[in-house]
Amino acid sequence: MREGSERVDSGESDLYEMLDKLESCISRARSLPFSDTCLVDREEVLILISLIRESLPAEIQQAKWLLSQNRQLVAEARKEAENIVRDAETRMTAMIDEHEITLQARQAAAHTVETANQSARQIRNGALDYAKHLLSGVEDNLTGVLVTIQKNKKELN
Repeated sequence: MREGSERVDSGESDLYEMLDKLESCISRARSLPFSDTCLVDREEVLILISLIRESLPAEIQQAKWLLSQNRQLVAEARKEAENIVRDAETRMTAMIDEHEITLQARQAAAHTVETANQSARQIRNGALDYAKHLLSGVEDNLTGVLVTIQKNKKELN
């Protein structure tokens, strides 16, 4: 069975509880004589597997949500950048008579666009890093569960 780490997320806790039940079901299964084969309660195991499958998408859905939010933030940043550029172009047209003012407006618009693009890149990179971190955590948890199941399976042999 799994050892001591505290689980804060109830979904993760439920997942581990279901895996514990599955492990317990397999552990207490009757062995066939002269064989490594055992008899398990099919219905119980299938129900536990179904419940585990239903519990897994929470983390995946969260990662998808993060990517969606990331795309939305990038789109908003681009839209804002386009609005800023449009505003700058409108101002430039109004000040076209004065060359110095026109140059300053172009520089300010370019700086604003670069700042907006940089902000969009930072937001996107942060969201991608967070999603990668979250998925790595899920992968580590699933790997640990798989290792535990394989270990217990070997112990049954």
